[in-house]
Amino acid sequence: MRSLWAKLTLAFIGVVVLSLLTTALLIALATAGEFRVYVARGNRRWAEGLAPLFAAYYARVGSWEGVEAVLEDMPMPMPGMGPMHPPMGMMGMNRAMWRMMGHRLILTDEAGRVRLDSEGSAVGTLLPAAREQGVPIRVAGRTVGWLLIGEVESPTGPSAEFLAQVRRAIALSTLLGIALALGAGSWVFFRLMRPLQALQQASRRIARGDLGARIPAREAGELGEVARAFNQMAEALARAEQQRRQMLADIAHELRTPLGILQGQLEALLDGVLPLVPEQIVQVHDEVRHLARLVEDLRLLALAEAGQLRLERRPVDLRSLIEEAADRIALQAAEKGIRLEVHLPEGLPPAWGDPGRLRQVLMNLLTNALRYTPAGGRITIEAQPLGDQVQVSVRDTGVGIAPEDLPYVFDRFYRAEKSRARADGGSGLGLAIARHLIEAHGGRIGVESQPGQGSHFFFTLPIVSRP
Repeated sequence: MRSLWAKLTLAFIGVVVLSLLTTALLIALATAGEFRVYVARGNRRWAEGLAPLFAAYYARVGSWEGVEAVLEDMPMPMPGMGPMHPPMGMMGMNRAMWRMMGHRLILTDEAGRVRLDSEGSAVGTLLPAAREQGVPIRVAGRTVGWLLIGEVESPTGPSAEFLAQVRRAIALSTLLGIALALGAGSWVFFRLMRPLQALQQASRRIARGDLGARIPAREAGELGEVARAFNQMAEALARAEQQRRQMLADIAHELRTPLGILQGQLEALLDGVLPLVPEQIVQVHDEVRHLARLVEDLRLLALAEAGQLRLERRPVDLRSLIEEAADRIALQAAEKGIRLEVHLPEGLPPAWGDPGRLRQVLMNLLTNALRYTPAGGRITIEAQPLGDQVQVSVRDTGVGIAPEDLPYVFDRFYRAEKSRARADGGSGLGLAIARHLIEAHGGRIGVESQPGQGSHFFFTLPIVSRP
């Protein structure tokens, strides 16, 4: 978890720092560019305001000779301000004032040669850019020179100082943004990692065999869904483990009774307590057959629960199947004084399934009804089509099932009347096997019952689709 925390933290820091630095650089470049454009426009308007003064000097003198005198007596209009007269009429002081304001005045003749420079260093040189960047000075409709006002390249000039302040402000805001982003990110990561750490701890507890581990599902969104799904998984594992233990206990209990009977009878035969006569051998054989049926039921149930039960499906004539099953229990029903009735409609459609497995389901239901129906009662077998399925019902007038037992009727080894079922030799697996077999056919099995009013077991099967 620490590794995940470190990876997320480093990734978040990298993204935040890179994003904010890129944004700060772009803002600084855009600000500097726009500021230079703004200054250039202001200087040009300033030059346009001073151009008539130099035009008047050229019209009076006829050349640029002695134009330095204009700089001495020039009022200095500032952008957005009126004319400002220097307190001293010396050229040096005017040049000093131009430098103090961070500006430079250059005057060229019509050929682009510098005739006046407030810095004094470019006089006499040729300035080709004057025609493109300067303001023309016109006399009598003819361009006699060009006037340029620009910034003095100095780290202490007004423009440089302004841009430096802007860069400092951008740098401070970037650092503040990084600090705030890291603080917010740390809080978010803490909220994310807390349920993940709880999930990790609970997973380790389950891996150690503690199936009671749960996660508090307090978070909303995906993390809350993960916590709830984990808790559901843990509950399913706990139920499965409980069922496994219960199944092992039930199997051991079911095997112990017939094995105990066999052991007692065989020991009595070996000790000579019981005579070795066919009647005793028949009793031992009956217990062995009971064990064999129990083992076969367990094997069949295990295959069905694992989804490995093979079904040989084909069209099944339900009328013949039901009548055959009724004939097989007719003698037992007559011996107990129970009336057996079969009600089947004409034109009952064939079902799609494994006839051997369906016969087993029907016999399990009929045997169960026969076991719990007293003498003088009635067992009825019915079938009717329901849309694209057919429903088979087994009704009895037996003791019925209590409401608290109904949800567990199809669970393995479950008996509503344990003592009576054991006396009759039931293993508690017949209904569980029936449920798995019907579900493997794509059908549904259910029961309706009330104490003292009998039970109604039913199951549905898909019918054979007609071309």
